Amino acid sequence: MTPRSAIYSPQLPAHPQRQRLSLRPSSLRGTSTTPAPPNPVEEDSLDGLNDDSLDADALNEVIMALDMKENGNLGCAYYIAADEALFLLEDVAAAGVEIVETLLVHAKPTTVLTPARTSQALLSLLAKGSDSEDGDDHDRTWPAAYILRTLKSTDFRYESARDKLLDLRTQQGDHAIVLVSVADELGDEHGREQGSMQGSLLRLGTFVNLESRLTIGCAGAVLGDIQRRRTAQYLPNDPDALVAFAIRSVEMFSLFDSMFVNADTLVSLQILQSEFHPNNQMRGPDKSNAGAKESLSVYGLFHFLACTPQGKSKLRKVFLRPSLDIDLITARQRTISFFIRPEHSDALATLTKDLRKIRNMRTSIAHLQKGVDTPGQRATVANNVWAAIQRFALHTLQIHETLAQMSGAEKIPIVRKVTESIYPATLRLVGEVISRTIDFEQSRERQRTAVKQGIDANLDEMKRSYEGMDNFLTEVNNRLRSDIPEWAQKYVQGCVFYPQLGFLTVVSLNSDTGKANYEGEGLNDVWDHMFTNDGVIYCKNRRMKEMDERFGDAYCMIIDREIEVLHELSVRLLEHEDAILAASDVLGELDSILALAIGSRKYNWVAPRMTTENVLHIQGGRHPLQELVVPSFVSNGCHLRAGDGAGVENPRSDGSSASQNSKDAPSTLVLTGPNHSGKSVYLKQVAVIVYLAHIGCFIPAERATIGLTDRILTRIATRESVVRQESAFAIDLRQAAFAINFATRRSLILIDEFGKGTDSADGAGLVTALLHHFTVLGSERPKLLAATHYHEIFEGNFLSESPHLSFAHMDVHIDFDASNAEDQLTYLFKLKPGRSVSSFGSRCAAMNGIDGAVVKRAEAIMLLLVRGEDLEAVCSKLSVTEEARLEEAESVARAFLEHDIEAPKPKGKQVDGTYRATLGKILVGGPSISDIPTTADNGW
Repeated sequence: MTPRSAIYSPQLPAHPQRQRLSLRPSSLRGTSTTPAPPNPVEEDSLDGLNDDSLDADALNEVIMALDMKENGNLGCAYYIAADEALFLLEDVAAAGVEIVETLLVHAKPTTVLTPARTSQALLSLLAKGSDSEDGDDHDRTWPAAYILRTLKSTDFRYESARDKLLDLRTQQGDHAIVLVSVADELGDEHGREQGSMQGSLLRLGTFVNLESRLTIGCAGAVLGDIQRRRTAQYLPNDPDALVAFAIRSVEMFSLFDSMFVNADTLVSLQILQSEFHPNNQMRGPDKSNAGAKESLSVYGLFHFLACTPQGKSKLRKVFLRPSLDIDLITARQRTISFFIRPEHSDALATLTKDLRKIRNMRTSIAHLQKGVDTPGQRATVANNVWAAIQRFALHTLQIHETLAQMSGAEKIPIVRKVTESIYPATLRLVGEVISRTIDFEQSRERQRTAVKQGIDANLDEMKRSYEGMDNFLTEVNNRLRSDIPEWAQKYVQGCVFYPQLGFLTVVSLNSDTGKANYEGEGLNDVWDHMFTNDGVIYCKNRRMKEMDERFGDAYCMIIDREIEVLHELSVRLLEHEDAILAASDVLGELDSILALAIGSRKYNWVAPRMTTENVLHIQGGRHPLQELVVPSFVSNGCHLRAGDGAGVENPRSDGSSASQNSKDAPSTLVLTGPNHSGKSVYLKQVAVIVYLAHIGCFIPAERATIGLTDRILTRIATRESVVRQESAFAIDLRQAAFAINFATRRSLILIDEFGKGTDSADGAGLVTALLHHFTVLGSERPKLLAATHYHEIFEGNFLSESPHLSFAHMDVHIDFDASNAEDQLTYLFKLKPGRSVSSFGSRCAAMNGIDGAVVKRAEAIMLLLVRGEDLEAVCSKLSVTEEARLEEAESVARAFLEHDIEAPKPKGKQVDGTYRATLGKILVGGPSISDIPTTADNGW
């Protein structure tokens, strides 16, 4: 703390503060003028600021309520604090826990609420928390840890929940309903007092489906939890409670307007995949920092291309919810095509440069409402709320001007939306009023928010008096020295001013006595010792007290007045809150589209043709991740046509060659080939291309015609974990069963190595039955890609021929004359029609270091299996050496039996020698049996 005195440096004391600026949002309308644009403030110092690090735990709260009946009916509602929005799901019949996984991945809740009477299957799933089911946090797609709370079943009652929704105070706006608080806290002047209960229900029914009884009950549980949090965190009548957990909008959403993808699909296709951050300082349990970063994934290809926090969030939502709206998909494709035109490259670079200077205004407005202008431990004056809003206004105006200068931009939907959502006059007013009020240069010097001169006359007068205090203190010190005895003048060093302590007299310290060298002797005054520091004592005497009463605490008075001015500024800015938030949200949407455009140009992707026909025609397709990690990638196509349904209208078709050629395409493609030949990559490649097409992005292919696909179901990755009471084979069966039960004719199903976790005969039978099931569905058959090594299902003709079934294999080059086993098999990674006669597992084993004798034996057994021979009989056959030894043993035995050996007469050692000689000749194949002497010849 630096004092003001004639001796010390005349600098205003640094006083870091978190000012209470505004507690209530004012009206949504304000005056609009057209002043000059604001001046930029320290833009470069704000570029790398991470908005999520600014003490944003409360803003990252996502409260979700789930309720599932025993019959599988599911209801869900969740509240996002950052958006101040309540989302309600249309009730889903016979949903299953897989849909719950999708909701958890989509919403990333921090708290999950369930009733005590809910389905046990749901409780078992939620009890696993945030741990990924495969037991590997590096590959998790589930959200960070959430708190699971089981509530009373009465908290989910439909009637009470409906009443809570009715009690929300609503204001009808031009675009949305603004829900601010609950009527038990504030009187509902716009709600039920203006009409009957029936009228209130009618108004509520205009934006909420009251027939979704389970979801309405979940909404009541969420509202109850919000009310509990307000009661626990705020005192009664605390004005901060008005803006805490506010609800500005209620929206219904459905799983039927987007492609269904569950956690298995996201993991198998690597759509999203997080891993621990390599910097352990970035790991932590707080909600704003989950300690993970995006790994090698499809979303990761675009994540770093988004410039704003709201843009990254919007981009993630786009990847999690592929659309089934063909108009929306084609609109995004046209937008991407527009921005990547060569003539727009400079404008695109300008847009991204301006977007990188923008932060999420929802966070800034929330801090402004709470009265905190410098949130977070790492926040400084250069990146506080005022600087963020001013910078937002400046760069938003520049973005608006850049878009206006792009030829043909008025035809692009997102550009029209940006133009309609941004009010230049309002943003100029916002930027100008901040620039006119805040002195950013002085704020950096003093490390606190400072107000410019000319804003408030009283404040200016107080600052002038404070700045002139050095001369005043010098004069006071001279007067004081004239009053005290001449011998004591050398001990009085001066007068100083400290905030909150006031005016003080500085006296030197007597090192022997530990007291001041002068304590007011000779004066009718009492010098009180306030404190000692650096060998001097600070005293309060009558003259200092008179100055305190006359001038007061000048510094604190300046601070108090600046807080009042900043409060008035915040109130004025909050009059334009809706305009600021609308501009921030639409810029986030623009940022997400630009990220898709930049990524499509960066990776050399093309726009697919979307159609309502149930076809899939890809030419020259590539895997977006695999091609980035290999020197060269071999492209492959795919041609499938699923069932058209019974009694449906003719789908839209432009009669293109791709559409005509796909009429004879199969609905099921069974893929065979050696290990490591690229079968799994091909399956994932096709699915990822379909996935990217449905988010409106370009795809890695030469050209493609893709029909709308409502679900992508996979049996690829087996996510094992010790917390799951299932074997690997049981998990595979569950995934296959889910595909059977939930597949429609517009679904794409991927099956890779199904049945490998059990007996080979049982596995082959299961694969055959599964393929047969999807092939014979007729007009309701889905698109199916399967890879298998069970060649016996083809050798035995277990799969009946069908025009909807086709076979293909990944081509390889075989050179058995090569001396090196590793050179005998060369992978070409090219898809060829027809099936492969072998998986070449033995060749793969040889290439991976398995002993040659083992490989040769394995090839012999595989050949016998293909011929259908009895392995037990063949494996019991003797080798040539064993046969020779058996023949020798047989000849010896016969020779022994043909020789008649009579009982010898006892003659001592002579008898023993005779036996030994006879047996020795037999065993070593000596003379014939006739040449062996008998017992009579030897005198036995």
